[in-house]
Formats: sequence, structure tokens, C-alpha cells
Amino acid sequence: MTTIGPRRVLIVENEPLAAATLATGLGSLGYHVCGVATTPDDALAAVVREQPHVVLMDVCLADGSDGIDTARRICLGRDTAIVFLTAQSDEATLARALEVSPFGFLVKPFRARELKVAIEVAVTKQAKDAAAAREWQELATTDPLTRLPNRRKLAEVLRTEWDRCRRDGVSVTALMIDVDHFKAYNDTYGHPAGDACLVAVAEAIRGSCGRPGDFLCRWGGEEFLAILPTTDITAAAHVAERVLAAVRRRQLQHRGSPTDTILTVSVGGAAVVPAIPTGADDLIATADHSLYIAKRRGRNRAAFERLDGRDVPGDMPPRRA
Repeated sequence: MTTIGPRRVLIVENEPLAAATLATGLGSLGYHVCGVATTPDDALAAVVREQPHVVLMDVCLADGSDGIDTARRICLGRDTAIVFLTAQSDEATLARALEVSPFGFLVKPFRARELKVAIEVAVTKQAKDAAAAREWQELATTDPLTRLPNRRKLAEVLRTEWDRCRRDGVSVTALMIDVDHFKAYNDTYGHPAGDACLVAVAEAIRGSCGRPGDFLCRWGGEEFLAILPTTDITAAAHVAERVLAAVRRRQLQHRGSPTDTILTVSVGGAAVVPAIPTGADDLIATADHSLYIAKRRGRNRAAFERLDGRDVPGDMPPRRA
């Protein structure tokens, strides 16, 4: 949430006079009062409509409603900073409020300086929490070695793209990419070199799947998976060819490989126009089977297979310079 301009504050207060006094004080402190609510429903509607930076929430609302329960409802699915206002300073009230993880707690009466500090602390804490949540989300969905998205992120992206391509009636392709004889590479050069090799391969593949909407992740070990929306097998074959060539251009020596003197990859592809009962898992499974075909034919090449199980005639060995 942006904080450009005066901070927007929503007052949720049972007493009209107290609310008016609070609004006047906030204005003198440089804040913008974006609304005043007295009931839980009004408060929820105002939060959605006004998107305040801070909600000043009285513990006791109109008609005997509970401000703490209201705050809990506001926080469901929203990143909202809430500062409780209360004339009750007993331990039970405080304990209930803390269950909602408030950003502040002011006991009436309070001074203007205390109010300003509470609001600024709430805004700062909310911003830090939001940044921490974004950082955690990135860590949770990123492979630490290659910095590519991981399978957790894939599940999210694939679901979205699958639904979109099904709705639009267009094809989506999956490319499963595997480093040829990677165990032999590790045995020959050591695991640190193997890690560096995977980083180099990831960079090469990423440069070959660079259209907006293309998605590349580390599938696991020495395998990578590319999802290419609005792409049929013919177009995917050109992408696979670029992948094969890009990895070869890295000229990573691999004296332990029976396939070539340099490091190579194999690619398995599958494409389908999403439709029930076909699912995204079927697409990936077919791409994985195509990868097996490419390996069986000698590696360092691409193979494609239809989702109905029929092999696409021929395969695609790399072009030689």
C-alpha cells in the first residue's frame, strides 16, 4: 500500500463526540481522516472502500459490538495496520487484543504525541511485515542455486496459464529438459563444479525461453521445466532447438560423457489445447515421457509426443555449425 501524501486513517469509534475530537486531533497532526464508522459492517465496508493506512479501532462499538472481533474480520485476507483504542486496560481485554496481533494499543485518555507515535509505529511495522512477507514468499518459491522459480511456484503459474489457455482455446506446451550424464559430470569434476554447471545451464535455457509469459523452473536435480503458453508443437520445436544450441555454445567440457566431449541436454516436449478431462499433470507426464524417448534415441536432442500417446514422427537432433 502506498504512503504517498498524508497517511489515511479510518476511525472506528462508538461515541460521535469522541470520534469528532479524534478527527480534529488527527487533522492537526497532518493525517487525513478517510472515514468514521461506528458498527462492524460500516468498518468493514470503509476498509474495502477507503484502503486506509491505519485503522483506529475502539474496543467497544455501537450496539454492544466487539471491536476486537471486528478487527479480526478486517485482518482476514487483508494487510491492515490496526491500533486499538480502549478505556479498558484490564489484562483480559489486552490478551484478547493481542490475539489479533495489533500494531498498537492506546488506553484512553491519551495525548496527541502518543497517538502520533502509535500511528507511525503501526505504519512502519506494517511496511516491514509486508516486506518480510514478500521476501519470505520469494524464498519459498525460488531455487536457491539457480535462482529460478521452484516447483511450488510452478503449481501457481501452471494453474493460471492452464485455465487461461483453456478459456482462449489455445495450445500450451511443456518442455522437460535434462542435463545429459550429469552424474558422470559430478563424478568427474566434483559437486561444486556440478553446481556451477547447473547455474550455467539454467542461464542458457532462460535465454532461450524469453517471450513474455514463458515460464522456466528447476524441476529437481538436473532437470528443468519450461511452460510455454499459446505455443503449439511446431513453435515449441524451435524453442527446443534454441535450448540445445544455447547449452552447446557454453562449451562446458564433459570428458565423462559418452554422448559428446561437451555438456549437452535432452529435451522432451508435449503440447495440448487444455480441455476436460485432460489436466496439467497429464501435460507434464507426457513431456517427461518424451524426454525418455529423446534419451533412448541417443540424447543431445529433442523429442515430442502427443497427449494421446502417439509418438510425433522423428526427433530433432541439434544442428551442427
